[in-house]
Amino acid sequence: MTSAKLCAASAARRLARAAIAAATLIVTGNAMAAGGQISLAAVEYREGHREAAIERRAELMERMEGGLAIITSADRSQPNRYEFYTDDTEHKDFVFLTGIYDAAPPGHILVLNPGGDTYNEVLYTDMDPAQASRLSGIDHVFPRDRFLEHMSSALNDYRNLRITQLRFKEVASDFARGWGNDNKILYVNYPRFTNLNEPRNPRLDFVDRMQAATSELVVRDAGDLLDPMRMIIDDFGMKNLKRAIEITGQGLMEGMKSAEPGLTTLQVMYTVDYVYRLNGADLGFLTGVSPASNMNEAIKWETTAEEEAARKGDARILPGSLVHFDTGASMNHYSADIQRTVPADGKFTEEQKRIYQVVLDVQKAVINEVRPGVTWQELHDLAMKMLKDAGGWDESYTYGIGHFIGMEVHEHGDYVGPLMPGMVLAIEQGAVVDGTRVAFEDDILVTKNGHEWLTRFIPIEIDEVEALRQQDKLVQPKVILDVE
Repeated sequence: MTSAKLCAASAARRLARAAIAAATLIVTGNAMAAGGQISLAAVEYREGHREAAIERRAELMERMEGGLAIITSADRSQPNRYEFYTDDTEHKDFVFLTGIYDAAPPGHILVLNPGGDTYNEVLYTDMDPAQASRLSGIDHVFPRDRFLEHMSSALNDYRNLRITQLRFKEVASDFARGWGNDNKILYVNYPRFTNLNEPRNPRLDFVDRMQAATSELVVRDAGDLLDPMRMIIDDFGMKNLKRAIEITGQGLMEGMKSAEPGLTTLQVMYTVDYVYRLNGADLGFLTGVSPASNMNEAIKWETTAEEEAARKGDARILPGSLVHFDTGASMNHYSADIQRTVPADGKFTEEQKRIYQVVLDVQKAVINEVRPGVTWQELHDLAMKMLKDAGGWDESYTYGIGHFIGMEVHEHGDYVGPLMPGMVLAIEQGAVVDGTRVAFEDDILVTKNGHEWLTRFIPIEIDEVEALRQQDKLVQPKVILDVE
């Protein structure tokens, strides 16, 4: 292709991307980013979301044992903040399967009907049908209030529908055909994070209505089929997850450079989050910055109180102390999860170095063992043994070797079976020794022949961290009150 043609083609692609971005901005509204807006960077990384959703729906229907699947978006009728108090409460299964990122209450409903003839994929929504179809790749789009009407007729056995009914109830008849004349299997996407103390979730009332209408309905959790799919991250998901990790590294390194005596943990926390917003990302969970020195009591890891305290930012950083970070940016619902520990004075003391190096050696040893066929328990046992051999440090390591990440920062998955290529784990490591806490967390991709340490670019060795602390800062938070 000639230079002129290359330039013309490049310009055309830029115009096309701009048009897609503009259309997507208009369509989505977006609740992902602060202030109800979405960044152009996030829109750019959504390229290919429709094609990915089409492939995912096809795979889910292949995994279904007949029947229908009903996947709803979150209706936001209860305080359903899924994890760590983030504003993004959309049900990730729905996003995963449709590529539609936002819904005004009461939201959307997706019906998958692999056994039907024509209406294999149907979307019920209050948004413009043409826009919904363009975003999702679903041809059959109906107003949301038609959903129960179609389900009512579909619950009749196909053999009982007269020819005249087939003419006027095409969708319901095709759903009935997909269900057949035996037990009617119905897959439903239940909430991923259940709190029985919360008000009943009204978006699932339709299940009770349908069960009351027939004794043949067999309800199953769609998560049993979707979890294995989400554990193996596809190309679209990996593109967004890697970008989230890149941005997290940039923000985290700014925070690591800024954590100086006299500042509050809140000031440092906002430094991290500012870089995320600057790069068009959202928060996968609320950033936690907390003191990691002079702890005078046993640490009870991962309690609600500690999570809130770490993210409240009401502590002041003291000279000679360590500062712990737990953070992750999110790009189009894919979230990183990374931890680092840094010296407030820029240099580790000898005692801090001793503890830091032992925990780091354990972290690197565990990461080195990540490969297909290894189990979560084997990695955990290795960490526990090494920490115990270090002097009983395993007693303060109570939260496990890590977890899957993806569309949730704590992604659902199989923690019993062997690791497989395409999985991404957050490997976390930590110990509290004589009041000093050192902890790490790194995102690791399982590859065909081993692993890829996705977060290795973020300083972690002692000399790397100390060198980073000497670099210029993007943001210069100021000490409000002097600390003696």
